[in-house]
Amino acid sequence: MKKKIVVIIIAVCFLIECALISFIYISDKNDNSIKPNYIVVFKGESSNVVHSTYIYEVKNKKGKVKSYKYINTISKYTGYGDYDYNETVIKKGKIKSKNKKKKIYKVAKKNNAYSYVKYIKDDKIYSIDEFKKVFGE
Repeated sequence: MKKKIVVIIIAVCFLIECALISFIYISDKNDNSIKPNYIVVFKGESSNVVHSTYIYEVKNKKGKVKSYKYINTISKYTGYGDYDYNETVIKKGKIKSKNKKKKIYKVAKKNNAYSYVKYIKDDKIYSIDEFKKVFGE
């Protein structure tokens, strides 16, 4: 009888743990917020639409950059003369390839966020060509 109860308790604990892990994974996938720790934001504007690509560093345990994450958004102004706009996440991804920096530019260009760049480190706005000299390609 005691063995049956122990087996049932272990099974219930296992199911609860699986449910928690699934919930955390799903909630992270559906998190469409823009985290403030991005290092670069690429922007492209046309009429009342702004395309943005936010770039985040992913570091290893030693603090060295091993890859980058990105979030592509589109913002539409909601009214004439109004500065309110609605920013919507349209794609999230990770850049792991050998030419990580080169791939960043491709991701931003594909998202039409290829007019200028705000580099958070020095809080300056650069053209794409100027930024390539600073950040590299």
